[in-house]
Amino acid sequence: MDTVTHVFESGGPIALMGGVYGNVPALRACLADARDMDAQLHAFLGDMTGCCGHSDETAELVKRHFQVVIAGNHEQSAARGADACGCGYASAQDEALGCKAHRFSLGSLSAANKAWFGVLPEKALIRTDLGSLLLCHGSPERINEFLYEDRLVDARLESWLTGHGAVGMACTHTGFPWIRKLGAPLGARFAVNCGTAGKSDNDGDPAVHYALLLPAAGTYIPQIRRVEYDHEAWAARLACEGVDPVFIEPLRTGFWTFGAPGFNA
Repeated sequence: MDTVTHVFESGGPIALMGGVYGNVPALRACLADARDMDAQLHAFLGDMTGCCGHSDETAELVKRHFQVVIAGNHEQSAARGADACGCGYASAQDEALGCKAHRFSLGSLSAANKAWFGVLPEKALIRTDLGSLLLCHGSPERINEFLYEDRLVDARLESWLTGHGAVGMACTHTGFPWIRKLGAPLGARFAVNCGTAGKSDNDGDPAVHYALLLPAAGTYIPQIRRVEYDHEAWAARLACEGVDPVFIEPLRTGFWTFGAPGFNA
């Protein structure tokens, strides 16, 4: 299934999350923050599973709290029974670690949730009174494309919006949140990367992020939300569970051990 369409009629704030990688307490903290912000719709942009394990626990949270769910490369790889994560890193070493995290996550993933992953769409359109919103994981053209802020081409973003009849677009995958105002007047259209709800953005701050779309003046205003959680307790638990230290260290330090642009560019 390529694209699914949803209709959202309440007109309230919309929470956009992705990249949990099995980090259950971080996802719970983001959901609690979205509740405090009165989010009326929750959309998940892919990559429930990964280096933390706890795959079924994460999938059940997503089923329970998100009205819109699309696949990331991790869901697609799990559904196919593939050993490779399909992350798309340029560095072979980074891709190997991503694949190792993916294989680890399969150990806590049930057949039922693997089958559910297989029917998730790659893209979604949310139709609202303020215009349609296009959701994807990497980009509308490729599920594992890295849309880094310093490499964005506005004309390309605009073409995706026009092609889907959307006023806004949201993605994840890179792990780095950003907001790009588009259109005329500037801000009439937008693109946003919601960051990841399961890992930091490689800046020494262990907090995680998601995006909130706030209805205002006939459009949506994107906002990046920073969310703290008890990362030390979670890291300690994962260590007791035998998770590879290469995956635990970023939870404690806020700096990645693989996958950052400097590693794979």
